This record gives sequence, C-alpha cells and structure tokens, in this order.
Amino acid sequence: MPRISICIPTYNRSTCLAELLDSIIAQATPEVEVVVADDASPDDTAEVLERYRDRIPGLVSFRHPVNVGVDRNIAAVTARATGDYVWLMGDDDRVERGGVRRVLAALAQWPEAVAVTVGVVDYDVTMRKITGIRQMPRTQYIKGAGPAFSRLAELLGYISATLVKRSRWEKAAADPRSASMANLYSQVFIAGLAVGRDGGWGVVHEPCVGFRSGNDQLKRRVGWLERLRVDVRAYDEIAGALFADDRAAQRAMSRRIFDTHVIARVVNAKTEGASFGETVRAAMYLAGRYASVPRFWALALPLLVTPGAMVRAVRRAYQRTVRTSGTGRGRQFLLQAPSGR
Repeated sequence: MPRISICIPTYNRSTCLAELLDSIIAQATPEVEVVVADDASPDDTAEVLERYRDRIPGLVSFRHPVNVGVDRNIAAVTARATGDYVWLMGDDDRVERGGVRRVLAALAQWPEAVAVTVGVVDYDVTMRKITGIRQMPRTQYIKGAGPAFSRLAELLGYISATLVKRSRWEKAAADPRSASMANLYSQVFIAGLAVGRDGGWGVVHEPCVGFRSGNDQLKRRVGWLERLRVDVRAYDEIAGALFADDRAAQRAMSRRIFDTHVIARVVNAKTEGASFGETVRAAMYLAGRYASVPRFWALALPLLVTPGAMVRAVRRAYQRTVRTSGTGRGRQFLLQAPSGR
C-alpha cells in the first residue's frame, strides 16, 4: 500500500496538469500513488493522461461523462485512493523539489497525525518566477481542529497544502454534512471533521508545493467580487458546521480569514484595477459581514476607498523594503535555495 495518494481533480488544464505530473515524476517513489479525475474536460486532458501511463507506474485516472463540479470531483478522486494519506493537489500547481521527501519525513515524525499542512511557494502564472512565500507557522504538532483552524485557516483553502489520513477522510466524507457542503471548499470541512477535537495536525514550515497565481477559473468567470463572496460564505459555513459548540473557535477562524484572505483579495482587486462600483459593493458586503471587526474599519475600508494607483505604489514599496513580506520571504528563499532551481 502506498504511503501517499496524490489526488488530482482536474478540468480543462491539460498543459498545467502535464507540468504537475512532471514535478511528481521528478520525485518518483513507490510510496506515492497518483490518482487523477478528469471532470469532462473539453481539451486534450484525456490524451495527456494517456501519454503519462508508462511514465507513472500504477497511474489511476478516469473521466466523468459529464461535468460534476469541484466538490463532487474531489469526492470521486479521493474515493479511488489507496494510500495511507490523501494529498489533494490542484491541477495547475506543482510539487516543489524535495517536497515529497519532506512530507514523508513529517509523516514518519508524527505517525499519529490525522492531517499535515505544508509550506507554499507562490509563483507567477508561468511558474517560472517566485512572487512570494506564504506566511507559515513554525514546524509544530497541534492537537485538535479548533486550534489548527485558529492558526492555519487561510492556508487550508489552498487545496494542495494539506494531507489527511485516508481512513479518517473516508469516515468524515461519509458524513451527510460533507455531502451537502457544495461550496468549493468541501475538502476544508472534511479535513477539520476528520481531525475533530483530539486529532493531531502537523505543520511543516518548509515549502513543499508551488502555487500558480493568476489562473483562477472561477474568478475569470464571475469576477473578483463574486469570488470574494464565494470565499466568505464558504468559510463562514465551514466555521459554523465544524465549531457549532465552540464560539471562540468560530470567531478565531473568521477573524483569521478576514485578516489574511479577505484583505489579500481586496488588495489584489485594487492593484488589478477594480471599478468604483465594485469597490462600493464590496465595502457594503464586507460591512454586513465584518462590521464588528476593527480591522474592517481600520484597514479594509480605507483600502477600498484608496485610489488603485496609490495602493499599487504602497504595495510595491512594501514588497521591496519589508523583509517579512511574502516577496521578501521569497527573496530569502531564492538566496538559500540550491543552485539549479
């Protein structure tokens, strides 16, 4: 039985999928199984997968006859896994050099871990230029989903950053609440449910996966404001379902999502040229959700009313000069990386 099943739900990204599979092949080990679920892609995904059958021993791949959506495709691909741990992977991401080795080492260090979340490198859309390193807690072992979500909530929505013990995943996925959670983030809820109050959650500070920026299919289809609403609604639903009896954990998760994820979406929208009408609607929406959060008034609202050119200038200055910014961490990462990256 493999130690890890890398489970890839994919749709219409054959070129990106090939790059991801190449990154897995570069770290080939019998301890890793690869499972791919094609959600009725209209491109040449089926042909690409056929070309990789001889290169990835035991590759498991299948295609839905009709598009079933993100959450149902996640359920389908994980149901085919046979490894000890399920490692969901975005089809346009990649495994960083040494990432598999670091994950296996973490699992050996924490044999009782139900979930493990790993560090992330942010790239541009070409995956050639590092744009930053995600803010990550130090390597540690956390007990319980509440404390984990209070420290990691914004990282958990990134599909490629978390592994979950398969036996616990399957039990949590069978819960009726999981089946009804069709908010594009069902995997976050399932991970939290799998860990529960007493399960272990490992954190690996070192980057193990790479994220491709600027390639959000949903954002291109519905726009940044609706994308923001989708995220806020999903995280609120997950917090309410997971921590119905723990108001402190709910509040901690909600505020962490606001302080990191929501603020990042607002900054990105302003730097990308969001219209005045969109920013007004965003301000009204966020006020309805976060009026009691001081940082809405102190940071989010001022950002929304500040001209985009000014936000871009401040962001560039911050990235150039602040060592602890994502870009600053990225520079340090490049300086410390082995030659040939």
